[in-house]
Amino acid sequence: MLLLLLGLGLGAGVIALGGLLGRMRKALPPAGEPPRDRGEAVRRVLKHLQRKTIAELGDGTAAVVAGTVRAIQGVPLLRAPFTGSECIGYHLDIRAARLENGIHFPQLREEARCVSFEVVDATGTLIVSADGLELAVTDGPIGTWYPPLPPQVSVLVPAYHYFPVTVEEGLLLPGAQVLVCGVAVRELAATDYRDGAHALVMRATSTFPLVASSDADLFKLTDRPIAPEELRTRR
Repeated sequence: MLLLLLGLGLGAGVIALGGLLGRMRKALPPAGEPPRDRGEAVRRVLKHLQRKTIAELGDGTAAVVAGTVRAIQGVPLLRAPFTGSECIGYHLDIRAARLENGIHFPQLREEARCVSFEVVDATGTLIVSADGLELAVTDGPIGTWYPPLPPQVSVLVPAYHYFPVTVEEGLLLPGAQVLVCGVAVRELAATDYRDGAHALVMRATSTFPLVASSDADLFKLTDRPIAPEELRTRR
C-alpha cells in the first residue's frame, strides 16, 4: 500500500487533480518515476505531504509532523544488527558495490525496525505506534568491504561473496529530529483509564501509511506541499 500511494507522483494520478486545483492555487508537483525501493517510498511521503503542528491534529487527521524523538518509559530499546548500538529504530541497507543496468547498486538486504516512541514539538506530544510503522534513515554512515567479507558483514549476507558490498545503518535515537506521517487518533492512555485522559497516537490505517525518517534533507519544505485530502479527492 505504501508503494501504491507513492506511485501517485507522489504519483501520476496527482497530475489530473493538479489541473483542477491549479486554477485555484499553485498546481501540484509533476509526477516522478516510481520509487526504486521501500526507503525511497517512505522519503517521498514525508517530502511532499503537508505538515502540521501536533496541536493542529484532530481525531482522524492525516498529516506529517516534525518534532523531537523521545523514548517511552517502559518500552525496551532495540539493538542495531550491524553496530550493536542501542536505539529506538534502525534501518540497515546492504548493497553490492557494482552498478546494475548502469543506474543503481542492487540491494542485497534491507531491515528496518522501530519501537513505539514519542514526538514532541512546541505545541504538544504525540505517541507514534510501532504497528505498521515504516522507518527510513538513509543518511547514516556507509562502509565498503571487499571479499573475503569480514564475519560481521558475511553473517548478514551469507550467500553473497562475489563483489564488494556497502553497509549503511541509520539509527533513530532519542533527541533526534524526526518527521512522521500517519493518521492521528485520540485513545485512552494505558495508565489513564481511571481518569479518562486521552493520548494522541499516530497510526497506520487501511488507506494511509505510517512512516518516519530523520533524514536531514527532508526537513526543507517543498514549494507546493500536498494536503492528504487532495490525494483522497482523486478517486
